[in-house]
Amino acid sequence: MVVTGSPVEAFVDGVRAVLVADATLTALVTGVYGHLSEAARVAYPYVVLGRRSRQTDVGTMQRAGSRVGVQIDTWSARKGSHEAEVIGSRIVFLLERARIGVSGYALVDGSLTCEHEDVFDEPDEDKPGARLYHDMQQWAAEIHES
Repeated sequence: MVVTGSPVEAFVDGVRAVLVADATLTALVTGVYGHLSEAARVAYPYVVLGRRSRQTDVGTMQRAGSRVGVQIDTWSARKGSHEAEVIGSRIVFLLERARIGVSGYALVDGSLTCEHEDVFDEPDEDKPGARLYHDMQQWAAEIHES
């Protein structure tokens, strides 16, 4: 099958499939979401597959390719960053250099890496004076057309 266009959606779907298939991770969070509306009220902690990116002109040997990225955000309302860090650590364990399925495309073996991780606190807009803890990871992989 020849697929043209952007592999971003297929990549994010593959990442999500790995995360939701892991019983340890799903026991740590209330859900793994592709998007939460601003009106959604979801119990903490949870994971969101957020900002997505694509850089072109990465292909080789007459195959088009892209460097595709996704930001994975873990949100915790526990006091201190420990819960967010534990969940983030599990995500790294599951994804670092994993072979994920990217329907219609070929992920270059060993190319899935966490390029950046940051854990920080920020105000909880729903509870004045309270803090949320946020583990933010930037993941990227090289993907070629099949």
